[in-house]
Amino acid sequence: MSATWLDFWQNKNEFDDSMTTNYAYFLDRVEQYIPLSKTMRVLDIGSGPGNLEDAWYNRVGEIHGLDISTRYNEIARAKHAQHSNVFFHDISADDYLDFSPVAGRQFDAIIVMSVVQYYRNAAEVEQLLANIKSLAAPGAKALVCDLIVEEGVLGDVLSILGRSLRQGKLLSMLRLLVRLRFSDYYKIRQQNGFLIVPERDWLAMCKRLNMNARFVPEPLTLQQERKNLLIEF
Repeated sequence: MSATWLDFWQNKNEFDDSMTTNYAYFLDRVEQYIPLSKTMRVLDIGSGPGNLEDAWYNRVGEIHGLDISTRYNEIARAKHAQHSNVFFHDISADDYLDFSPVAGRQFDAIIVMSVVQYYRNAAEVEQLLANIKSLAAPGAKALVCDLIVEEGVLGDVLSILGRSLRQGKLLSMLRLLVRLRFSDYYKIRQQNGFLIVPERDWLAMCKRLNMNARFVPEPLTLQQERKNLLIEF
């Protein structure tokens, strides 16, 4: 059995076939905050199997994915082998805040989707923000999405079920939740939990780093109770 979140994402898991539902919801809404262009350089932190790249590869100038999972990176590279503007970089599971594979580059848009809840503490979150700042081009925008800012597993479940119902995907989401309940994911969550960082702490970190940040007013993912932070440079 996997022992940590890092181990979980290295192996085949229940999210392999379900991430696209949450991503579809996000993609329908993100462009009101980050308009795309053919010259845009995008960084996808925690790129997984390449859902963002699948949607944006032919709409931006260049897109780079960072992930600890060599398995996901292999899947994503195979899908985009013919796309010369798409790159996937391995980062170490032991030092997942080392973004040296993209050091020296600057990006116009930076996306962090459903990653932070698996970090170990708020100090790592602040290092993530510092990394984002160092990689942001003048005028860039970053979205740090799906943030857990308060306790509330039940609210998470109810909101995702409600939105799945409105999308006509309730049955598939119920199947996923049942599988998760009897999987390593549930056991690891019981052992390790999720990182919760309150909204005020996010804004305080951004203030310390001299970053212009605000929470967007509407949900960008199926988990309505979670928040999404927009940073403008």
